[in-house]
Amino acid sequence: MNIFLDSSVLLAACGRATGASRAVIDQSATRGWTLLTSSYVIDEVEINLKKLGEAAINEWPLLKVRLHVVPDILSFHWVNVFAPAKDRPILFTAAAFSDVLLTLDRRDFGELFGGAFYGLAILKPGTFLANMQET
Repeated sequence: MNIFLDSSVLLAACGRATGASRAVIDQSATRGWTLLTSSYVIDEVEINLKKLGEAAINEWPLLKVRLHVVPDILSFHWVNVFAPAKDRPILFTAAAFSDVLLTLDRRDFGELFGGAFYGLAILKPGTFLANMQET
C-alpha cells in the first residue's frame, strides 16, 4: 500500500515518538507500506521544523530517509471542486501516486476527512491505524 504523508503528519512524527503519526512510520516496514511524500511537503516540514525544537530537528533526518519522494503534481486532469488552497499540490500528488493521504490539516482537508478524492482515501493517522487493525 502506498501512503502519502502530509507535512502535518511528518511534523507530528518528529515532535512526538508515541503518536499515531510516528506509529505509521515505525510500522511501515513490517506492514509493507511504502511511505510517499514530495519535495513540496519536505520544504514545508523543513520550514516549520524549527518551531518544534531541537529534539524534533534531530529526528527529521532519521525519518526522512524512510520516505520515497515522488514528483509534485501541480494540476489535475479530472474535474475537481477543491477550494483554492496552498495544499492543492499535496492532494493532487497523493492522488497520482498513493492509495491513502494521511494528514492532520483540518483547515485544508477537514471536509475531506474520512472521504475520498477520486479513490484516494483521506484519513488522520489514528483513523488509518484503527482501520488497519480491523482488516
